[in-house]
Amino acid sequence: MKKLKKRWGRILVFAIGFCICLYPLVGSLIQRVGQQSLLSTYEKEEEKIDTETMESELEKAREYNSTLYQTQGVYVGDEAASILSDESYESLLNLTDSGIMGRIEIPKINVDLPIYHGTEDDVLSKGIGHFKPSSLPVGGKSTRSVLTGHRGLPSSKLFTRLDEMEEGDYFFIEVCNETLAYKVNEIIEIKPEELSQLQIEPDKDLVTLVTCTPYGINTHRLLVTGERVPYKESIKEEIQPSFPSWREIIFTILPFAFMVFVIVKTILEKRKEKKYEA
Repeated sequence: MKKLKKRWGRILVFAIGFCICLYPLVGSLIQRVGQQSLLSTYEKEEEKIDTETMESELEKAREYNSTLYQTQGVYVGDEAASILSDESYESLLNLTDSGIMGRIEIPKINVDLPIYHGTEDDVLSKGIGHFKPSSLPVGGKSTRSVLTGHRGLPSSKLFTRLDEMEEGDYFFIEVCNETLAYKVNEIIEIKPEELSQLQIEPDKDLVTLVTCTPYGINTHRLLVTGERVPYKESIKEEIQPSFPSWREIIFTILPFAFMVFVIVKTILEKRKEKKYEA
């Protein structure tokens, strides 16, 4: 009876430990399938919208960006206040009423995620958030769109591998049936309060990707900035996903290493018990 209880105790410990270790892998897979389903639905809904409506929406977004740059975020006059209001912001680039304003693709680190309005917790748990005080991600001179994402979440990768990006790498923004290409030209780390690094630069078309760093400590912010370059589909197709970092490899194989360890330990203990019985 004692041996039976001991055996079931081992099985229970093994099952619980294995499930805990496996959760990030399974959770990430489920989340990714969900994100791809959302993007697929978003694309289908977007295809139903006529070109004239798309162009009108892009023009409104560009007007928002122009007003943002001219006022530097300070509401001056009723017209500017109306254009930059919360109501106006939430309505822009929301043609499908899903809250999704576009998508971001980073082929090198296998990222393909929806972009949502705002950076609230519920947004950042399911995709990439647009930082409201920054330009909307539609391109144009004197714009800087800031897109933020978590890393290290147990249920989703999101921007976990953003630190693997290097200068010269590409990422792509799709919005209103347009694809914008950006080439990374600056990678820096800042303290959370150093927001001056996110200011719009005159005549430049920039997008900055932001996540927490160092991994698991999160005392600083990693800023990966890309400058707009002409979009060529051939460039996008030629980019091959890079091999994950050692950190990602270790986290991936950890559940299986745990399983092998417990199995080997159990076998050795059984052999030891049989030896004593003999």
